[in-house]
Amino acid sequence: MKKAFIIVGFLSALTATILSVTTYSNIAVTPIIIAFLSGLIVIYISRKDGLKTKSIQYIFLMVIISVSLLIYKGINDKIGKFEVDKNEQINSQNINKQ
Repeated sequence: MKKAFIIVGFLSALTATILSVTTYSNIAVTPIIIAFLSGLIVIYISRKDGLKTKSIQYIFLMVIISVSLLIYKGINDKIGKFEVDKNEQINSQNINKQ
């Protein structure tokens, strides 16, 4: 059972990391949630059995990377749209002056 959740966590974390970089970044939230929940389940199972695994750290590391890329892309897109709108206003003002 533990190995199944580790595999699901890795695959969903990897999918989230890939999706957060592409244009489908709005879909990346679902695999992030799945990876986070499977990581929590693996922690619970590991504590119950008294085992320590390194895979939990890797799952959470990939989730953190995905979330940070998603936040960066969201902020960067908003700033880019603001700059484009500002440039369009300046260009339209220059055209109206001529």
